[in-house]
Order: sequence, then structure tokens, then C-alpha cells
Amino acid sequence: MRLSSLIQAWNTFFFEPQSPVPIAVFRILYGVLVMATLVLLRPDWLNWFGTHAWVSLPTMHHVEPGTRINLFALFPQSDAWVETIFWVALASAMFLATGLFTRVRSVIVFLCLTSIDQRNLFLTHGGDTFLRVTGFFLIFAPAGAAISVDRFLRIRRGKEDAAIIVPQSPWAQRMIQIEVSLLYVTAFFSKAQGIPWVGGTALYYVYHLDELRRFPVPAWLLHPAMVKLATWSALTLELFLGTLIWIVEFRYYVMALGLFMHLSLEYSLNIPMFQWDVMSAYVLFIDPTDLARASKWVRARIG
Repeated sequence: MRLSSLIQAWNTFFFEPQSPVPIAVFRILYGVLVMATLVLLRPDWLNWFGTHAWVSLPTMHHVEPGTRINLFALFPQSDAWVETIFWVALASAMFLATGLFTRVRSVIVFLCLTSIDQRNLFLTHGGDTFLRVTGFFLIFAPAGAAISVDRFLRIRRGKEDAAIIVPQSPWAQRMIQIEVSLLYVTAFFSKAQGIPWVGGTALYYVYHLDELRRFPVPAWLLHPAMVKLATWSALTLELFLGTLIWIVEFRYYVMALGLFMHLSLEYSLNIPMFQWDVMSAYVLFIDPTDLARASKWVRARIG
């Protein structure tokens, strides 16, 4: 293979214009997930992040020294300012989901989410990290180019044709896709180094963690043979989701299995929002033609 062919493939993958509908749908899901995350935290905003929180701001600075994006450290130290940051984040996530001033709202949401994570790192899990990193790339994506109030306003002003959605450069969408792929691949390799995963007993311990237990797992699934099968299947599926998802012929099959895995974990484990955060990015791997077909089918069913 020639170097020129590699460069051409690189440019095609990252920069050849394509429909912005997938990233627009992801923007909607992302905004809803951020709102849900903030609402779930609402009863404890001040307990975890206030001026008299269980973990103080100076303590967190001692744990994580250095320069950090943290709005809580910039504004006056008062509970009123703490709640203001949260309400601004919630309102911006709502406007981001609707696609009003999309670029500005995505910047605000990213700054607020990063600040919340940096203010109390002891609360974060992989889903929070995923939202933060995807939020950064969403800033540079054409997320308001379709299914948005911004597009509606542009059409009203005669700046766009309502019948045509202009293709856009997908590089920011590609970065989020790569993040999803790396999430699964790194999970596979880190787990593959552990004896419980290789030995097939890992899920037995997971299902018996009282801190994470949600709904009871059927007894037959706790049989040693089924536990081993489920453990090895989860490990294999994470490898497939990180690799085969890039192959069009296998993509929808592994994504369907991924949805089944995440929904099963959502049923059995109480890890707030994590499964939904990851599943939301699956829409970025769906062909825009298939999204249009699905949208047409839904509209036909609801009249």
C-alpha cells in the first residue's frame, strides 16, 4: 500500500463530509443524559459540592494539586454560587438537547461537567468521564446542523434549504467513536489480566456486591457454569465491541449484543447512568440512511 493511499484513507475517514444527523441525535441524547445526571444529584448538591461539603474544596486541591478546570474555585465560596453553577449546567444541557445556540451551550456544559468532576473526584465513575470527554469533542462537532432549533432559525431566515441537510466534516464524531472503541478495548485488556475474569468467576463477585445490587439475578444464572459462560461472554463481547464495530458487516450485530449486555447490567447493578451514557454513543455508528428509515417508520406509527 502506498503512502498516498494511506493519506487518502485518513482524510476520507476523518474529513470527507457526511450527514450530521447521527451527531445531532447524539447531541439530543447527550443533553438528556446530562440533565438526568444533574437531577439525580440534586438532593445532594450542597452535601457533596457546597462550602461545607463532606469533602471540602481545599481537600480536593490537596488530593489533585495543579491547574484544573474548576469553576467552583473561581467564583465566591458560597452555597448560592454552587447552586448557580448547577442550575446553569442544567439549563444549558436542556438548550443543548433542543439545539439552541448549540456551540455555546456545549462549551458551557463541558466547563460545568468538568468542574463538577474536579470538585469531587470521589463521586465519579466511567460514565462521568465518558460524558466529560465526549462533551469536549461535541464542542467542535456540527451538532446543531440537523434536528435543532438553530437549523429551524436558519431556515426561517432563508439561510438554509429545509429540504437539504448539508454534509459536514465528521472528525469530531470520529473522535467520539474512537473513544467508545478504546473504552471497550482497554476494559478487555485490563480485565484479561485478572484471574477472576480469565477463570470465569468475576461476575459471581459482581452479582454479590451489596453496594451495587439492584434487582435480584435469577438463581439459574448464578450456577457456576452459567457464571463462567456469562463472564467469558462479557469479556469477549467487549473485545468485539472495540474492534468489530468498525466492520460494517458485523457492526449492528455486535451493537445489538452490546445493548443486551448493558441493559442486563442496568437491571442487576446500581451504577447510576453509566450504561445509558455508553449506549448513547451507539447512534454514532448507525448509518444516516438507516436513521432516516427508522425515523420514517416511527412517524408512520405515531401518525
